[in-house]
Amino acid sequence: MDTEQTWQAKVRRTARIARIIDGLERLDETALETVERLVSQHPARAEERRPVAATRREFLRAAAAGGAVVAVTGGLAAWQLGYGRTATAQTEIDSLRRLVSLYEQMDQVGLDDHLGSAHQAIGSLMAGLRGAAESLRSGLEAGRSALLDFETSFPSLQAALQWLQQNTATLSQRLLAMENSLNSLLGITGPLSETVGGFLSWLLGQLPSSAADQAREGLERTGETVSVLPGLLEGLHTRLLEPMAEWFSPHSPNGLTQRLVNVLVAGVLDPSAALLDRVVDLASAWEEQWSSPVQEALEERARIRAQIEQYQESHGL
Repeated sequence: MDTEQTWQAKVRRTARIARIIDGLERLDETALETVERLVSQHPARAEERRPVAATRREFLRAAAAGGAVVAVTGGLAAWQLGYGRTATAQTEIDSLRRLVSLYEQMDQVGLDDHLGSAHQAIGSLMAGLRGAAESLRSGLEAGRSALLDFETSFPSLQAALQWLQQNTATLSQRLLAMENSLNSLLGITGPLSETVGGFLSWLLGQLPSSAADQAREGLERTGETVSVLPGLLEGLHTRLLEPMAEWFSPHSPNGLTQRLVNVLVAGVLDPSAALLDRVVDLASAWEEQWSSPVQEALEERARIRAQIEQYQESHGL
C-alpha cells in the first residue's frame, strides 16, 4: 500500500472514530457498557495506538476533501465529515483564530517601537538632567560659600563704620568749638563758613601788607576747605554712616543678614539644593530601578517575537 493509500485509510479510520465519538453522547448507560466491554475485548495494537502524523500539506488536502482532519501532533482535532461537522470544535477553532488575529492587530500598533523610542529619549533626558544638576549644584555651593564668607565680614565692616562714626563725631565737635571760639573772638554769631571767612579777613588785617599779600591765597584756600567740612560731616552721618551701620547689624530687620543673606539661603539656595537632590535621585532611580527592567522586557519581547516569526516561517503560517 503506497503512501497516499495509507493516508486515505488513516483518514477513513479517523472519520469512523469521529463518528463514534460524536455518537457516544447519545448513548444510554447500557449501550456505553456494551461499547466499553467490546473495547476491552479488543485491545489496540501498539502500531494503532501511535498518533497519526499529518503534514501541513496532508492536513489541507484532507480539509479540501471534506473528510476528517486531525492534527494529532498539535493536540487539535477538527472533524469535517460528510454527514456534518462538530460544532463545538469548530466554534473553538474560530474563537482561537479571532483571538490570534486580535493579538496580531495589537502587536501591529507598534507599542514596543514607541516604548523603545520613549525609553531612549527619557534615558538621554535623565543623563542630561543629572549632568546639569551636578553642575548647578556645584555653582550653588560656591554661591552659598561666597555669600556666607561675605556675611562673616560684617562684624569687621561694622567695626570700621563705628570707628568712622566716632571720628566724624569728634571732628564735628572740634569744628563746633572752633566756631564758638571764632565767634567769641570776632564778637559775631554765625555758621562756621561765615565765621572762618571773617576770621581770615581779621587775620590778614593784622599782618603787614607784604606778609598779608603772601598769605592771602593760602588763607583763602584754608577757609574754603574748612567751610565745607560741616556739610561733609553731616552728609557722611546721614547718608552713609547711619544706613550702613544698620546694614551690617546682624539683628536689625533692615540689615543685610535679614534682607539678603537669610532670604537667599532660605528662599533660593536651600530649595534649589533640595530640587537638585531630587533630580539626581530621579535619575539614579531611572537607571537602577526602571531603565534596566524596561530594556530587559523590550529585549525579551523582541526575542519572543523573533521566535514567533521563525515558527510562522517554518510552518508556512
